[in-house]
Amino acid sequence: MATARLSPTANLLRKSRLFALPSALSKPQEPPTSRTVFESDSATLPHPVRASIVTPSSSLARGDWGLKRPLPAKSTSEKSSRPIVRVNALDTFEHVTDFESAADHTVTLEKFQELHMPMSLPSKVNYATSIMPRHQSPFEPNVDNTDKSKGLGEPGAKQFRHAGPWLAGQTEAEFHAYLDQVRDQKPELLKKLRERYTAKRTAERRKQAQDNGEDLKALGPIQVSEKEFQAYLKTLRADPFSLGPVVFELLDLPSPPAVPSDRIGQKYYQSPGTKLSSAEYAVSGPPKTHPSAGLSYTRSHALIYNHPSHGPQAYQRPVEARILRPKGRFKGRTSKAIAGVGGIAVEDLNAMTFVEQGSPPGLAYFDASIPGGAKYWVTPIRASVDSEGRIGLASYRASATAKAPYGLEDYKKPSLTSISDAARGDQRFVPRLDGRSPDSASKRQHETEDIARTLMRTLRSS
Repeated sequence: MATARLSPTANLLRKSRLFALPSALSKPQEPPTSRTVFESDSATLPHPVRASIVTPSSSLARGDWGLKRPLPAKSTSEKSSRPIVRVNALDTFEHVTDFESAADHTVTLEKFQELHMPMSLPSKVNYATSIMPRHQSPFEPNVDNTDKSKGLGEPGAKQFRHAGPWLAGQTEAEFHAYLDQVRDQKPELLKKLRERYTAKRTAERRKQAQDNGEDLKALGPIQVSEKEFQAYLKTLRADPFSLGPVVFELLDLPSPPAVPSDRIGQKYYQSPGTKLSSAEYAVSGPPKTHPSAGLSYTRSHALIYNHPSHGPQAYQRPVEARILRPKGRFKGRTSKAIAGVGGIAVEDLNAMTFVEQGSPPGLAYFDASIPGGAKYWVTPIRASVDSEGRIGLASYRASATAKAPYGLEDYKKPSLTSISDAARGDQRFVPRLDGRSPDSASKRQHETEDIARTLMRTLRSS
């Protein structure tokens, strides 16, 4: 069978990497509020919305990125040792290519992969205790399902995506548009509801025959008349508490948040138990991506970190965290400290339990005297992605056992009674303020004296 010949233009587009780029995602929307919101156009987004583009070194020297026109070296290769760009527009009104650096999300991904952390399903962390929620991988067969997965028939199966929308996160216009869509599907929905009612009547009839000792093989299919079906519909419409689970199951809607306590005594549409893979999704909505977001594909943290000198270790090498915001009091409450781990903002879990004498310098209050900013060593223990695509990382302060094999220590501020390292050693010279060692200074002095003697001999001989 002869293959169809393609035109040169079609062949060019088929092999072009530029046309293989996925379409841009929508930017995350901030929740509506009446307060003043301070935003920055250049701030890093919680998740990438455009694909990152790299080019080989041979093409980078010519500024060739596979786009419509070459990109200037001043903004790419001369600005970074490993340039990565994202394209906002291939051709603007001014006939230029609008691009920017994509190193923010790319480097964050590389830093996160160096942590060797498996992804977990989101779970609420209780800061009052030191007990972390149990790790549950989003790749397990009983939770890694959508509305079209075959594993939903298994008992206790969960899913992270439903066919219907999350009603609690819709605006009024979106909700009315969805109602119009449901009205157009009324004949199909009534047919499914009739089949569901027939299956319910059949199960009740078989249960009754089994209790009476009748032969189940002799039972035929239950025939539901139109009158009985209409009576069933009237019963559901009169009881919202019973109609709610039927609607959620018929339209395949994710469960909404829990009903407030002040409405428990009133009539409302009861929702069935959530089928989402995590209970946090019932509060914040189903995830917009896979619960792992493609950051890691390992299922557990059962790894052995082999030290070249001390052998297998119970903890991985600690990671240095930078304190972004120390602890403080806001509206009469003590706020948690915020630290940066691998480009991810992390709430310090131990900040509420630290004693002021044992906490790292700069954690209780801002201290500008610490060289390079306040930092301390942490051990990441849990990572997850919420429904908005933001990375949630939990970490504990690294213990002395985890830091000992690598010779790591937290910074200790010198006190009035502390003795410097120069005074503790056997050296008999005062350290120079410019950082140069006395040996290099004396060597440089001898070289200068030799040059002076050589110059004097030359002058005398002449």
